[in-house]
Amino acid sequence: MAFAGRYNEPIEIWDIVSERNAFGEQVDERLKTYETRAQVVYTGGARQVRNNEIQTPYTKSFIVRIYVPVLDTSWIKWKDSFYRVTSIDASRQYQEQTITTELVNE
Repeated sequence: MAFAGRYNEPIEIWDIVSERNAFGEQVDERLKTYETRAQVVYTGGARQVRNNEIQTPYTKSFIVRIYVPVLDTSWIKWKDSFYRVTSIDASRQYQEQTITTELVNE
């Protein structure tokens, strides 16, 4: 049984759009393609050392309705931070999909 009250956080889905510029170069640009509401689940955030740098790779899961168009290459914007999609798990029984993400450090 689905409960609409769980989806209480507004999120934006951003996708890559590739275009050719005047010099013939392929330019990749991120554009907002969809807005929806999601349930946010905190799943981790332990510090790691990568390339002699201390990073805190926060991972979150966003639970959205199954009709939300999200791809493996999409980014999710939530509270002014971008998260890269690492996996998508769709549940037809509950008509929702769980999107596991990690924080983008840029």
